[in-house]
Amino acid sequence: MKKKIAGLICITAVVSGLLAGCAGGLSGASGSGAFGEDAQNYEEESAVEASAGELGAEQAEEQATADSGSDGGNFADGAWLPEGAVQMASETEPNEAVRTAIIDEYVIPEEEWEETRYYYNYVDLDDDGENEIFALAVGPSLSGSGGSSALLMKESGEVIQTFTLINPPVLVTDEIMNGYRELALVRSGGGAETEVVLLSYGNGAYETVSETETVIDPDLLSGTAILCNDLAADMESGNYLTLSE
Repeated sequence: MKKKIAGLICITAVVSGLLAGCAGGLSGASGSGAFGEDAQNYEEESAVEASAGELGAEQAEEQATADSGSDGGNFADGAWLPEGAVQMASETEPNEAVRTAIIDEYVIPEEEWEETRYYYNYVDLDDDGENEIFALAVGPSLSGSGGSSALLMKESGEVIQTFTLINPPVLVTDEIMNGYRELALVRSGGGAETEVVLLSYGNGAYETVSETETVIDPDLLSGTAILCNDLAADMESGNYLTLSE
């Protein structure tokens, strides 16, 4: 776990376009069903409080909003998640398979390893009794105003599918389409209206964030939210994994 404080300039460059994680408390370590058993409780102070001393309260609030990629309201801090959704923070142990997959898939130069973070959770998306890994990668070559890049992969390291424009948290729903659980997340950036979209599985892959036409009321959903980390607070505390580990 990296214990290094990064500057506020790096925050803007790396995590612009990202949501600030999940609201409220997170699920404990005894996950079941489609999820692994190592989910960790994770709760941080807001980015506004973390940066208020240096930027001033008003500037810090603006910075936190920019980092989250949210326009506030019902989409900030995972507030869009349906009532009763289980919330899981990312795994805390370095994962060499995830690290290697990100570097190889996106051809990340070594000079960017130190400032490229990754978050991941185990989840059995097809209910076959074997976990897949959903991993979010946040860094200069991987993030933009609409979100960051992500990988769906096997525990062995084999990449199943890549994604862009991913804003955590991601809700792994209880609904199964064509043998796989549907995924819900916020789509934002590029001047478009912020909305919750649903990614369904078909023809051997999930829909992408940009192509899906399914905009949904999250209150109609149920499931477990993964990647429930406050990314801005993580940057302030140094509480994250990087490709350099």
